[in-house]
This record gives sequence, structure tokens and C-alpha cells, in this order.
Amino acid sequence: MAHNRVKVVVRVRPTNNFAHNYIEILEDSKVVVHSNKHPIGHINNQVSDWSFPMDRVFHNAAQDSVYNDCVSQIVDKALDGYNGTVMAYGQTGAGKTFTITGSTENFQERGMIPRALSHLYQSINSMIEHSVIVRVSYMEIYNEILTDLLADENEEPKTLTISEDAGLTVVKGLNVRLADNEEEALNLLFEGETNRVIAEHALNHASSRSHCVFTVHIESRSRTQSSSNFTLSKLNFVDLAGSERLGKTKSEGRTKKEAMYINQSLTFLEQVIIAVADRKREHVPFRQSKLTHVLKDSIGGNCNTVMIANIWGEAAQLEETISTLRFGTRMMCVANEPLQNVHFDPVLLVKEYEQEIKSLKMELAMHDTLANRSNVSYETYTESQQYDLQQMIRRYISGSLTDIEIVNLRQVKEIFKQFRTIVLSQEKEIEARMIQKYNIDLTADGSKSSRRGSDADGGVGETDGTGFGLGVAPPTAKLEKAAVVETRKLKSRKTPKERVGSGGKKSSQPPSPQEEVPELPPPITPALSSIPPLHPPSSPPTKADAFEEFKRERGSEINRIFVENKKTLGDKKRSAKELAAVINKSKKKIDSTASLLANMRAERIAEEGEAAENVYEEEEFKLLTELKELKKEYKENHGELKSVQSDISYCQRLVDQARQRLVQEFDMWYLESFVQLGDQTRPSTTTAPLTAMAPSPSPQTVEDNQEKFERLQLELMMENPESIPYLNAKKKMEKRAIYQPKMPGKIKSTVRNAPPTVMSKV
Repeated sequence: MAHNRVKVVVRVRPTNNFAHNYIEILEDSKVVVHSNKHPIGHINNQVSDWSFPMDRVFHNAAQDSVYNDCVSQIVDKALDGYNGTVMAYGQTGAGKTFTITGSTENFQERGMIPRALSHLYQSINSMIEHSVIVRVSYMEIYNEILTDLLADENEEPKTLTISEDAGLTVVKGLNVRLADNEEEALNLLFEGETNRVIAEHALNHASSRSHCVFTVHIESRSRTQSSSNFTLSKLNFVDLAGSERLGKTKSEGRTKKEAMYINQSLTFLEQVIIAVADRKREHVPFRQSKLTHVLKDSIGGNCNTVMIANIWGEAAQLEETISTLRFGTRMMCVANEPLQNVHFDPVLLVKEYEQEIKSLKMELAMHDTLANRSNVSYETYTESQQYDLQQMIRRYISGSLTDIEIVNLRQVKEIFKQFRTIVLSQEKEIEARMIQKYNIDLTADGSKSSRRGSDADGGVGETDGTGFGLGVAPPTAKLEKAAVVETRKLKSRKTPKERVGSGGKKSSQPPSPQEEVPELPPPITPALSSIPPLHPPSSPPTKADAFEEFKRERGSEINRIFVENKKTLGDKKRSAKELAAVINKSKKKIDSTASLLANMRAERIAEEGEAAENVYEEEEFKLLTELKELKKEYKENHGELKSVQSDISYCQRLVDQARQRLVQEFDMWYLESFVQLGDQTRPSTTTAPLTAMAPSPSPQTVEDNQEKFERLQLELMMENPESIPYLNAKKKMEKRAIYQPKMPGKIKSTVRNAPPTVMSKV
């Protein structure tokens, strides 16, 4: 594991009043600061000179020099899968935002983010063997409130929360936008810049009043190798808000409140850096503030980090300069552990595992051949092999075979599979016997198994020598109201002759031809349902009328089965209700008899003493005999009720299957008989394609001032092609600032952010 400390460079803001008497920049990248000389004659033991060794010092340096020395290597590492962070720290007005974002007025003065995006996409275009996806997010922390700078204007503001997933810090609810090219990425950058909170300050007329984090998410996959691994990396650009001394700047109102939040978060950041640099510290307070929690991965984590310490080299800002340089030296003590973020694609990983399994099978077969085990097979059993194994299991179950020789694990799994097949076939035989016993006929497909009720009926009461408990009938044994209503409807629909026949009297007259039930065709199958009707109607009927017609004609057989099964289910439910009433009545008799017997025994023992406890009188013996008979009757009725409940469950499944089959067959019949035919016979209506009239060009075209400006700008852009995406994104940002309304719900500052301008030189 490679250890890499944070790289810290110093950038001095250009000024005409540079304090040469107090600040010295040596050749070995060391900054020496001298304080004001004390009057002669006074003894003062305070430190007056400070020396701060840094990695690099930039004085009067251009943007490209800072980028090439500090940021370009981090961008290259990010493409290889390593996380990177570029952080700008310093006092208010020292040039942090100018360093990170730059100026849109001059292409040569663009900041680290635009240059990194240009470098990133140029490298991606040259990486022919890799497929790279770039996504962008932009977030600010204003007064300890997280805000998404790329949120849609029409959406309500989301509450952003910071969480940790697999050791990585994640901001939930933050928009991550896809950027296919450099222009789209720059457009997202400028869109977020216009939503930042800035305000006029004593040290800067457009001071950033919030911490901002611009993150580039990079996903890279290989196009030539069929590997399941890919890299995911993050490139963070952090623009920290400037620290200030309230006693010196005299800020008031909103600016004072913002400065208090900024100084507090920067103080917590310094505490975290001191804790991380101390190897003996066990706890690091990353969660003290939103800023430190977001930067957890960048400070002492899996990341390549560079901090640019911006200082203002004037005598009036000497104290803030010393504070910034002291913070930079502490940051140099932080050690990071950058690792390549390699992830695995589950789909490709499964394919690799399948190929590996195939090769292992071949190798195992070769070893079996060398060990004279050529009869061992690791492939799926054929039908003949399954049949032979099933016959062997049947002989083992019947007892004619004492043992089954185990060859390999695949054979064991196949034996269990055939055991399950045999059990299911026996269940089907039992099911067929029940259908034959209760005269139930259903030709619907699907497996049906008999399911007995559970023995746990919630019985209560004491147990005696017979070994069973007493209880009441379960509530499931009651007949549902819907079934009672349906039964009454069926009875009311019977004709008078049917009602006489149902009374048990046989009619002496032979049935008339009208009363005979004709033989119905078999249930509808998909092959029969695909036959269209001979005379399709001009307009399809309603589904209710079509359903009645379907039940009379093609679905008559399924409808007959459904009605018969429903009638059988009603009979079973009535039987269950009667048995439940008998069981409840027996339970009451058992309780009263047991209570009477207990009272008689208690009275006799109270009169005759404990010696008469094992002696029974004649009346007690009669009650005891009656109690045993009642319990025996209760047990028989309860067992019969359980059997009826099992039959009810089975019949209910048959009714549900018949109902589902009836509805499915009707839907197929209705679709093929009416809907599809209606679509075929419907006349096709085509409309002629619309043609637009192009305006005739005017004989003479006169350019206005705007068109001339755009033409000249295009000519200048062609001289420097790298600036085309940058200037196009700038145009879109300016148009959006003019024509689009302000974002609702955003924090309103004293001065709304405008495009960044050139850093003013004093």
C-alpha cells in the first residue's frame, strides 16, 4: 500500500504593493515571513521570524504554470482509477475562486476546472482501447446547509444528507449529470457558478460566501479485454470560502453571520487535519461539520490531494498570510493512501465463472479417466438414465433393493429429484381417488394436491387418560355469507319440476326431450379458441353480453364444471357448519358434566375427608361414564370436521381454477373473435405528409452588429480550436442568465453571482 502525503503549494496574489521587507521567497520553495520590528529598549521574547517550507511557490505565475505543475498529474491518475482532490485555501480576496474557476473574460485566464476538463476529454479521445463515461456534480455548503447547484429549477429543493457506503462518503440526493463532451461539462460548470451565493465584501466586491465542491465522476472500461473489472474514480475541486478576522473587516449583518459559519467550519477543518496528522489519535472528528464530513476521503483517505494556499502578499494582510502558511505546513503532515478503485461487473463476472466451470469439468473428466473411473459422468442425466434411476429407487422403497451405490454428488442430487417425482405422482393418485369419491370432474391443467388441515385447532380444557384435548370449533368452519346467498339464488332459479325432484320423489314420467342434458363439447383449448366465428358482427358487443354468449356456447363445458364444483363446495360448507354446531353443543355438555362431577367430588371429600378421594359413588360413576362417552363423540366429530375442512380447501382450489380458466378462455375468445377482426376490417386512414414552405431568400442580406460580432468571433475561435467548447458554454450561460427567471427557493444574497471576472490587480 503506497503512502503519499498531501502536496501543498503557495500562490501569491499579484499586487503592486508586495511586502518585500516582510515576505521572502527563497529558491528552495521556502517562504520566510518577518514580523514588524519592535522598538529598541523593550525586551520581547515572541517569535518574529517564521520559515515555511513548501512543495512549490508561485509568484506572479500564470494559470497554465499552476495547472501543469499541480493538477495535470492528478487528472492522469484519475483516468487510471485513482481519486484526486484539488483544494484552494486562503483568506478572503486572496484569489481562490480565480485559481479554481478562473475568468470567463479571457480564455487564457481560465481556472483549474476548465483546464482539467479540457485535459480530461483530450485524453479520453486518445484512449481508443477504453470506454470512458464522465458525470458531473456541483454542490455548495452555505451556513452549514448543503445545496445542489445543478438542481432543476422546476423541482422542489431536496434535502441533501451525507452518508458512508462501503467506506466511501456519499451525498444522497445530489444530482449527477452525464457530460458526453467538454462543452456539456463546461455548461454544467457555468450553470452551477451562476447559482452560487456571493456578496460584496470589504476585501472583495464579489466574495464567495460558501464552500463549493465540483466533482467529476469517471468510469473506465476496457474495449479490447473481456474482463469484468472496471475503474471508478472521483476528481474533486474544492473552493473553500475565505477566512477573515471580524475585528479587522468590521463585517455586520448577513455578512457577519456568514463569516461566523465560514470561520467555524475552517476551524473544524484545521482540528481534523491536526488529528489526522497525529498517529496516536484514535478518533478523528470528521462529523463536526458538513465540510469535514464531505472531505473525509480527501483528507487522509484514498486520494491524491493537492492544496493551493492562496496568500495576499501585502503588509496589511501579514497576519492572515502567516495563518494560511501555518495551515499549509500542517496539511503537509497528512498522509494519504491512494488506491486504484477497481470494481467488478456482475454480468461479465458470471460469464467468466461459467467458462472456468467448463474448463474445470474437462480437467475433472481427464483425472477420472486416468484413475480408471471412466463410467462417472458430470453431465445432466438423460431420460433413459432418469428412468433407470427411478426404477432403482422404487425397488429400494419396496425393499427388494437393500442399498444404492453412490458415485458422485450429481447422482445424489438426481436421486433426491426422482424421490420428489415419485412423491408428487403418489399425491396425484390420491387426488384422483378423491375426485372419483366425490364425483368431481375438472379437466383444467395445473397440479392439484390434497392439503389436510392442521392439528393445531386451538383446543382448550383439561386432558384425561384418553390422551386428547378439548376445544371449540375453529372460526374457519363457519359458512360464509356469500356462499349462503349464492346457494339461495341457485335454489330460487330451479323450476318447479326440479324442486319436486330434489325432494327425493322419483317422477313416473320419463324426461321430455327438452329436459334432457345434451352432451357438451370438450373445454376450449388454444387450438379451438383460435377459430374465428363464421359471421363476425359489424360492431363488437359489450363484454357482459359476450360473456353470457360464451358461457352458452363455447365455454359451456367449463361453465358446467364451475357450477358443479361450486355446488359441491356449498354442500361441503353446509356439512362443516352442521358439524361445528354439533361439536359446540358437545363441548357445552362436556363442560357442564365435568363441572357437576367436580362439585360432587368436592362436597363428598369435604364431608368424608381425604380418605374418600379415591372412592367413587354411583352417581359420580355414571357422570364419569357419560363424560367419557361425550369426549369420544367429540373426538369423532372433530376428526370428521377436519376431514370436511380438507375437502373444502380442495374444492375451493378447484372452483378458483375453473373460474380462472373460464375468464382466460373468454378473454382469448373475445380478443380473437371481435377485437382482431375489427382491426382487420377497419378501413385504413392515411394523411398526406405535411410540407412546410421555406421562405424565399432575400436578394440582399445585410448583417447587423450582432451578426458581425459573431462572425468575427468565429474567425478568432478558429485560430484557437481548443477555446471553442469553452466559449460555446460561456454563450449558453449568458443566455440563460438573461432569459431564464431566478431559481425559486434559492438563498438570496446581497449580490447575485455573475460570471467570474479577472482578478483585480492593486
